[in-house]
Amino acid sequence: NRTMNQSEKVLLNSRLINQVKEANNFDFIRFFLAYSVMFNHFSTLTETDPFWFVSGGFRVKGFFIISGFLVMFSFLRTPNTRIFFRKRIQRIMPAYSLTILLCALIGLFLTSLSCREYLTSSSLYTYLICNLLTFNFLSPDLPGVFDTNPLQAMNGSLWTIKVEFMLYIIIPIIYWLLKRYNKLVCLLLIYILSFIYSTTCNYLDDMTHNPIYEFMKRQFPGQMMYFCSGIIILAYFPVFRKYMRYLFPVSLFLLLGREYLLLSIFEPIALASIIITVAYGFKWLHVFNRMGNFSYGIFLIHFPIIQIFIHYGLDRYSLILTLALTTILSTGLGMLSWKYIEKPCLYHPKKKNQMNAMIG
Repeated sequence: NRTMNQSEKVLLNSRLINQVKEANNFDFIRFFLAYSVMFNHFSTLTETDPFWFVSGGFRVKGFFIISGFLVMFSFLRTPNTRIFFRKRIQRIMPAYSLTILLCALIGLFLTSLSCREYLTSSSLYTYLICNLLTFNFLSPDLPGVFDTNPLQAMNGSLWTIKVEFMLYIIIPIIYWLLKRYNKLVCLLLIYILSFIYSTTCNYLDDMTHNPIYEFMKRQFPGQMMYFCSGIIILAYFPVFRKYMRYLFPVSLFLLLGREYLLLSIFEPIALASIIITVAYGFKWLHVFNRMGNFSYGIFLIHFPIIQIFIHYGLDRYSLILTLALTTILSTGLGMLSWKYIEKPCLYHPKKKNQMNAMIG
């Protein structure tokens, strides 16, 4: 209930707050994206043809769009940097850290090394340090684990976590810019610079076929345009809500035409428009809000589960059984993670805010 200055009122007002807090389908979207990531990783790791209709990087892009929309809204409501980062760390790190430690422990039973060799291997502690610091790309493998699998990485999903934290770091900077300068100009400039970075990486990748450029494209600067797209829609949300039924078909057209150079620049904002429209436009999906937000647990744990099944050759026996068991185990462990790890660790101020659960 603090007094807002004039620039803060431009960024946040009661109409915006009420509209964003309306019943929505973000839980459904997060479940959909988490299972999409799992199904696509299943096809990649088992070296089978993709069967899921959402392919490419759209799953991860969708998560960044949702983060831009909801996390920026969280900061606008409580523009306190210390509290903001405390909330983000408490939401992300407990389940993430436990996943890293659990994978290291499971590796003890999967490694081709002896118990002594595994526990004294410097690679094990490099893995723990790098992954706990979210620098997964520096040490994705555990010593002697999954040596016979097509891919040796213990958990290839986790590269997004460091990008997510870097996007969180820039939130207070964006907030300061939006208060001080024209918000549309600032957001468009960030969006365009990110697009230029991503396009340059694509060009260099095509010219040199050096995998470093594909790696660079997936990092923080390249994902910023998706994160920023969520913020753009938030900044003009009352207008977006008024016209979203008309923007939806336009966004579909722009997304389908993204392969054309002149339309590719609109892909992030078009995808953001579609996702936010689904979030607020289909009331029958509200039923997913009763299930609890365990999509993050599914995202964290599915990759090593698939790798373990491949290690024991279950995929060669039956792909359908492997997929079914992967889905069941990932869902069950995700639910346990939400109930016993993630939810108890959420930031709870003295005056509880229902928005915390939605943003978490």
